[in-house]
Formats: sequence, structure tokens, C-alpha cells
Amino acid sequence: MSADFPYTFTVFTPAYNRAGLLPRAYESLKQQTFKDFEWLIIDDGSTDNTAEVVKEWQAVSPFPIRYIAKPNGGKHTAINRGAKEAKGRLFASLDSDDWYTPQTLERFLHHWHSIPESEQPKFVGVCALVSYASGQVIGTRFPQDVLDSDPIDLRYKYHVEGDKNGILRTEILRQYPFPEDVGKFISESIVWNRIAKSYRTRFVNEVLTVAEYQADGLSSTGKAVQINNTRASLLAARELMGLGNRLPLKPLVRAYANYVRHSLHQGIPLGQQVAGAPSKALFCCCYPLGVYLKRDDQRILQTGAKA
Repeated sequence: MSADFPYTFTVFTPAYNRAGLLPRAYESLKQQTFKDFEWLIIDDGSTDNTAEVVKEWQAVSPFPIRYIAKPNGGKHTAINRGAKEAKGRLFASLDSDDWYTPQTLERFLHHWHSIPESEQPKFVGVCALVSYASGQVIGTRFPQDVLDSDPIDLRYKYHVEGDKNGILRTEILRQYPFPEDVGKFISESIVWNRIAKSYRTRFVNEVLTVAEYQADGLSSTGKAVQINNTRASLLAARELMGLGNRLPLKPLVRAYANYVRHSLHQGIPLGQQVAGAPSKALFCCCYPLGVYLKRDDQRILQTGAKA
């Protein structure tokens, strides 16, 4: 291990008022067969007793626990802070309402070492399946038991859906921080797609994380987040438009329509919208759909209809 990274893993957990759920994650970390890790909890402005709960663990935990509290800024800002603070060479994400199998870290390291050392600089990390507590895999499996690809092709070429979880090289994650000037909610795919332009990921058909979605979690926010946080949604649309021919026609059309939609929400003049579109012809074709989507947003906001 280097002086910068004295641990193999940093297990990173962003937390916001999850004192009641964190014990399950803690217990799963105590059961890990691979022990060379730290647990880094970034508290994103909790108002419950998260700090007190974690302090009790710090006194007795068999592994180091670091707790850092920050003002509420959204999960993406917690990831940025976690990447800066991490002391593990590999950055493993564990949400506060999820937990690991006992062999999770051991298996992640196994899959990382299965990449030839000469090829590892081309890879950002390893990604595995997530299941419910029942054992049912969330979403779809990867098309091969071991697939070297990237998140862009994974979604748009192989049509893999549903939550997945993995590890990333900390040094690379630090080079791709999330924008923090677009509100409290931002699609994580913005950063994963940026990384995908330069690095590959090893995807493995093995369940290494168990999830339990909460009613107040980010997975439940839906369309309301897009409407109420149009700056982040506009950025996401721009990023997708920039992928060009890596996207099939249907999601590319959707990206252009959302670009128009959120540009209108932001009051961006038409000429500026046209100038920011990679394809002027596609922009013109998608403009009416974008106008319709914006008007539908207004209807939802005005009527209070369920988004």
C-alpha cells in the first residue's frame, strides 16, 4: 500500500437521517472475510442521532470508522467529499439502506485481480449485481458472466437495466467530480458516462450487494426531481446529446427533447438552444416534443398531479 492509500478499500456510505438503517450495513461490514478496509461515512446534514450511533461503533469496531459531517448538499456532493477523503486504493460504495454479503470485498478484489496487471490502467473498476433480500436480482443480468465494457454500452447496446454496484479506483474518481452548482439532485450517470469515455469496467454476474429501497430514497423521487431541478436535468440531457452515435435513435431523440424541455424551464433563448445542440437538424425535429414535455410539466405543477 502507498502512503496515500494505506487501505485496499474505502467503503463509502453517504447518510442522511439513516441512524435506524446504518446498523445493518455495519453488521455486514463486521462479517467481511477481507479485513483491509476502512468505513467512511459522509453525513449529508442529518438531523437525527446518526453521529451518536456512529460514535458508539467507533469505540468498539474491529475496523476503522471515519465519520465526517457536512451541510446538506445531495448525495453527489457526499460522493465528492468521500473521494477526497478516501484512504483506500479502491472505492466501494455501500448506501445506508444496503448491505454486503460476507464475501463482498473479497470477491470484488478477486475480480479486480482477474484483470491482467498490464491491462488494469485501462479499467476504472468492477461492477456486480444487486439483489433484494429475497435473492431476486434487481433488473437484468449482464449478457456474459464476465463482460469488459462501459456503462454507455451496457445500457444502450446490451440493454442492461436496474441498479448495479461496484468498486472504482479512487484516483480516477477524484479526477471526475460531480458538478455541485446544479442543485441537490443529479443523475450519477453524468459522471459514470464521462469516465466511460476513457476507461472500461469489468462487469460480473455475481450478487455482491443487497438492497432495500426506502419510501424517501432517491429511487422514489421520480419525475418530480426533473421538474424541480431543471439545471441538473438540462446538464444530463446535454451530456447524452454529446454521446452522438453511441446512442440509438430513440434515447438520442429523448435527450434532444429533454434538452429543449429543460432549456425552456431555464428561460434559455431559442438561438442559444440551437447553438448548444450538436445536431441542428435533430434539434429542429425534437423541438415540438420538448415544448410538449415542458407544458406537461407545468400542468403537473399547477394541478398537483402525481408525477
